[in-house]
Amino acid sequence: MPGTLLYLSRSEIEALDLPMSEIIEAVNLAFHEKALGRVEMPPKHWLEPTPRRFFSAMSSVAKAIGRAACKWQSGSSDNLERGLPYLTGLLILNDLETGLPIAVMDSTWLTAQRTAAASAVAARYLAVPDPRILAVLGCGVQGRTNLAALKSVFPQLDRVQAFDIVPERLEQYAREMEGRHGVPVHRALNAREAIDGADIVVTAGPIEPAAIRTIGPGWLKRGALGIALDYDCYWQAAAFQAADGFYTDDVAQLHHLEEYGYFRGAPPVTAEVGEVVAGLKPGRTRHDQVLIAVSMGVAAEDVLTAHRLYQAALRQGRGIELPL
Repeated sequence: MPGTLLYLSRSEIEALDLPMSEIIEAVNLAFHEKALGRVEMPPKHWLEPTPRRFFSAMSSVAKAIGRAACKWQSGSSDNLERGLPYLTGLLILNDLETGLPIAVMDSTWLTAQRTAAASAVAARYLAVPDPRILAVLGCGVQGRTNLAALKSVFPQLDRVQAFDIVPERLEQYAREMEGRHGVPVHRALNAREAIDGADIVVTAGPIEPAAIRTIGPGWLKRGALGIALDYDCYWQAAAFQAADGFYTDDVAQLHHLEEYGYFRGAPPVTAEVGEVVAGLKPGRTRHDQVLIAVSMGVAAEDVLTAHRLYQAALRQGRGIELPL
């Protein structure tokens, strides 16, 4: 209604049950539009008051759908001990024509899903055509959503090799994923064992500048794709340098984060994933290439996904109307 906005809580967002396939298509469009210069998106605003707590603000304008959005979120490894998600936040969605906010929504579910969808989009263009083995390092929310997203794109995936520094978390993940997806999960004793022989490797540990970078050059088999969701916190710079191609979702953001201690010693970026999606630059050109894709999360993904959630909420009659 005129003069109101729609508030969507986390439970209401989850109840919308937006299919992963729809989120993947929204993120694919976000990458495509970004590559063609049809979104405005400054680098992520980053605050790190302690080594285990960060705040970030992400904003974007997507002309293709007539929407703008800004997301304010926080992340901390200590939240797990409090029974809270690693990432929490809120997103404001605006109408581009009037400039008015039309929705405020919890961004916890949105961020988890669109991050996994970005992995699926990157893997479409950068993984080998018939991947069978997925390695997951970090068995939290992203370990779960990434398996769901990659399984939707590659239904032939028939083995997961998982590792987590907390054995109980690994065991819970393995039981849950075997039941949900019907894929056997190998409980690896360390990161090297999890990576061994995998076609796609997803690292989803906490983002902390002082993290011990574990993965070294030569760990990934020929033809593998590594997807780093935790910036470079699982990866040595030499592992990035040894790859045949080094991709990311946003070059400017990657260089911006160097100021905070991330990606030091990383090689030049081969291309942004969006440039590959839009056909402007090549992705995988040989079966034996080792490729790395650093997925930092970009605001264009948020605005396209939030728009889909807003549309679904209107169709389903969910949310609370609040006066402006």
